[in-house]
Amino acid sequence: MGKAYSSLKNPLKNFNLESRAHKVISQPKPIPAPRHKREQDQYDRMLQEYPKEFEESLKKNEELDKNLKSVFVTSQDQNINIKPEANPNRPLPTDRSQVVPSLYGIKEPEPNKVPIGRITLGNVLEFISKYQGDPKNYNAKVIAEKYTLQEATVRNILKYFRVFEVYLPQERTKTNAKFVGPSMPRVHIIKEFKKQLPKPDSEEKT
Repeated sequence: MGKAYSSLKNPLKNFNLESRAHKVISQPKPIPAPRHKREQDQYDRMLQEYPKEFEESLKKNEELDKNLKSVFVTSQDQNINIKPEANPNRPLPTDRSQVVPSLYGIKEPEPNKVPIGRITLGNVLEFISKYQGDPKNYNAKVIAEKYTLQEATVRNILKYFRVFEVYLPQERTKTNAKFVGPSMPRVHIIKEFKKQLPKPDSEEKT
């Protein structure tokens, strides 16, 4: 059905095509689309208030046209063989080798490049783990003196951050495996305390 419809539609669409094209081309000025009412009101108001400026805007300005013809744009490609001068205050990276994967996902700076009052992620994890293992001997004061940090900052780190702890089973048996802590029977875990009514005395029964 669609093929038959297109076979009938194409001859009608191409009928007298050349004369219709010449008719459109020979029109002196294309008919503009009608303006919106608000836009038409602004257009009429501009004609009434500024008729002289509006007529000048439609005329060709010979002086501007002359200046436009005297404007030229020239471009020159830079020589790629000449290297630009390096700025010592903002040096560009010269090492283009592949980045080696680091332990913590980021490349840590060299120890001699860490400013005073700062610390690397590796050292933070190290003193947190030591503090968790021996909090009495390896306290915040000792850590602050070792890494040249403020004691209050170290206390906040030890208060709000922890490292992961790995617990391995003590015995690998099929019947009684122990993870994290000693195993307990299931009934001890799920047992809940329930209130019971007092038993009636023997006198009340009689």
